[in-house]
Amino acid sequence: CVLVIQHRLRLRKEREQEAYQKAKDEEMFHEKMNFFSHVIHEIKTPLAIIQNNAELLCMEKKPEKQKEYAEVIFQTTKRLSELISNILKLNKLEKQAITPVAEEYDLCGQLAECAVNYEPVWEKKDIGFDADMEDSIKITADAALMEIVWNNLFSNAVKFTEPGGTIKLTEQSDNSEIRVSVEDNGCGMTEETREHIFEKFYQGDTSHAMAGNGLGLALALRVLQLNDYKIEVESEPGRGSKFTVIIPKR
Repeated sequence: CVLVIQHRLRLRKEREQEAYQKAKDEEMFHEKMNFFSHVIHEIKTPLAIIQNNAELLCMEKKPEKQKEYAEVIFQTTKRLSELISNILKLNKLEKQAITPVAEEYDLCGQLAECAVNYEPVWEKKDIGFDADMEDSIKITADAALMEIVWNNLFSNAVKFTEPGGTIKLTEQSDNSEIRVSVEDNGCGMTEETREHIFEKFYQGDTSHAMAGNGLGLALALRVLQLNDYKIEVESEPGRGSKFTVIIPKR
């Protein structure tokens, strides 16, 4: 009798494990199909734009219009290249095919270098830039991967700040942690957008009027997770957004 009960319990446990594994496999399958569906959509859109403008370019005789079509093709291929690059990086990070190489370096120096790279864009949009940082502070991390984080935060700040707006970079530290904030006074986000902002291919701006592919923040989050760092988001519609990266001191 005891053996029969044990056998039945074992069978029940095996069935539960099989059901759990099946549900997990189905979830992973749907996630993969959803990911591929988003990839196909994001690639088809710029390809259609390139094809359309290439056809117009071939038919156009006026030099100024030819230049306009060529510029659209150039910017769209640039976006497509960025999309493919981000997909590959994110795939490697999620598969842990990239092993962070941690070295000590000056975080403030890195932030300044990344910020300077966006100066031409800020000037073109007449966006003010303020920085409040320490002269220098050392962290031990993979500098190349952390650069991905800062570039994405700066890129988003520029993208969603209207001409004449302001972007602020702040770095502060105490005995336990370093806090780096990138803040803008742009369009801001709804609560729903904040909840999903780090998901792959999620775009709060559903009109797609802004350039982007919804992978930047997902990529940044994965880099931070690999380093055991955190990121916080504060935002309200019409009042701008503030992203804060928290780096524990070790």
